[in-house]
Amino acid sequence: MGKITLQVIADKLNISKNTVSKALRGMPGVSDELRRNIIQIAEELGYLKNSSNNGVQGDIQVNITLVCRKEFFNEASFWSQVFFGIMDYSGKNNNISIRTITVDKDEKTYSALNFTSMPCDGYLVVGTISDELLLKINETGLPMVVVDFYNNEIECDYVNTANSRGIYKAVKYLYENNHARIGFISNREGAYSFSQRYEAYLKYMKHFDLPTNEKYIWLDAVYEDTQYYKDKMQKLYSQPDFPTAWICVNDNTALAFYNALKEMNISVPDDISIIGFDNIASIFTPFLTTIEVPRKAIGQRAVEQLMHRINNPNEPYVSIQINTTLVERSSVKKLVSC
Repeated sequence: MGKITLQVIADKLNISKNTVSKALRGMPGVSDELRRNIIQIAEELGYLKNSSNNGVQGDIQVNITLVCRKEFFNEASFWSQVFFGIMDYSGKNNNISIRTITVDKDEKTYSALNFTSMPCDGYLVVGTISDELLLKINETGLPMVVVDFYNNEIECDYVNTANSRGIYKAVKYLYENNHARIGFISNREGAYSFSQRYEAYLKYMKHFDLPTNEKYIWLDAVYEDTQYYKDKMQKLYSQPDFPTAWICVNDNTALAFYNALKEMNISVPDDISIIGFDNIASIFTPFLTTIEVPRKAIGQRAVEQLMHRINNPNEPYVSIQINTTLVERSSVKKLVSC
């Protein structure tokens, strides 16, 4: 007989390969009697012989369901690298099924049945989704790792960017370059990471004893449309307390703000300094100082944690934060100290 695989064992018992995989890894969803039969056949065929993983060989295929917003696959800078990390780490032994959702449509209509209609050993939930949908996925009882999102009510594993630490580095860098008036621009998209970065901005402005002013905290900015920023600038730029520097919640927001300033003949960094977040923009002139997010590493770490959770279902849940790095370029001007 040739190489003994999961499919060979499944064919012997007229069951699915996924059921064999679950049984051999001690996963729920398989009756005790069937599990004993599967293990017996696996032993008789020599599949479990010389195994180093509690009798389970390393070629067992894990079925992972990736859940995310549909538009993430049309985004070529941030999410594409996260997905690359997921696929790269998954390797040939893991089967990735993708379930995309459309905001305000699928989130209201998906039921638990939608998520149990295909073989699945665990879920990767990537990006902001509704609490209701996340709860439905969690109710399947399968292992779940949530990426770039958090919900205090749902017990599972989380993998996020160290957003607070990144904003600390941005505020500190501006402070060390003698900027005392620092504004903050967020985006009306309302991503979880955006709220984390805003809260960190308030925290670390206070830490460095720097003033904040609601006039210069813009939380409902939009991508691409420069008119939002020009309206704000026309109203406030002449104010004597107008910020000398701005922290933008991500690079896309920084790009829109930069374009608005350019249209108004306001120079970066001579007139206004800017720091972004994510390190995805490469078309600025001057080049954008930003906070680097290791996007590929986030995807890889999420899969690694899901695999660990599948094999160790009773361990305490973890909340993992992937650290960031300040990338110093030329969009911040060092002011003369008073």
